[in-house]
Amino acid sequence: MSLLWLSIAFAGPVEDRALIGQLDREVIALKQRVEHLQSQLATCTVDTSLAPIYAELRTVLAGRPAVVSREGLSVRVTVPHSELFGAGAASLREEADPLLDLLATAIKVHPEVRVTVAAYNDSPNVPSALRKAVPSVWELTALRASLVVRTLVERFGVPPAALTAAGRGVQEPVVTDTDSELAVENRRVVFILEPGKSP
Repeated sequence: MSLLWLSIAFAGPVEDRALIGQLDREVIALKQRVEHLQSQLATCTVDTSLAPIYAELRTVLAGRPAVVSREGLSVRVTVPHSELFGAGAASLREEADPLLDLLATAIKVHPEVRVTVAAYNDSPNVPSALRKAVPSVWELTALRASLVVRTLVERFGVPPAALTAAGRGVQEPVVTDTDSELAVENRRVVFILEPGKSP
């Protein structure tokens, strides 16, 4: 900065005009950059309201097969189907209780959170043992999501207004190669936590 002022102080009339012109252009460019950054900031929505529950879930679910992640403004807890349901079954396993209890506690501690329980399947076919009760994979995944919601409400005391069940069928696969052994990862339950209003 001091060199700039020295050059201005010792510059002649022609050099003064050139230097002033250069400085004017730099000031205009900086003003435009500030305006651009302010417009970006105005459209930027950074919601940190779910930061505490995200950190808590990552801590309490560490070492468990559940994956806690952030996606946009939501927190997602992805649980493999086998942790909640038996193979080809539509009823919850007793072993699912500790995991559901941890999730229920987190939801109750944060009443501002709304949760969608979304169940997915890895195949468009319904297991033969369940075909009479649930004719399509949509109904199967809706049934599984509803069972999780019902358990959270009835057994663990989560307010019903905080929960929504969603059967997603085979939509949004994690693994697109359905012939792969990894396709079983598509059979999952995702708890989608989003900011909402306290009841």
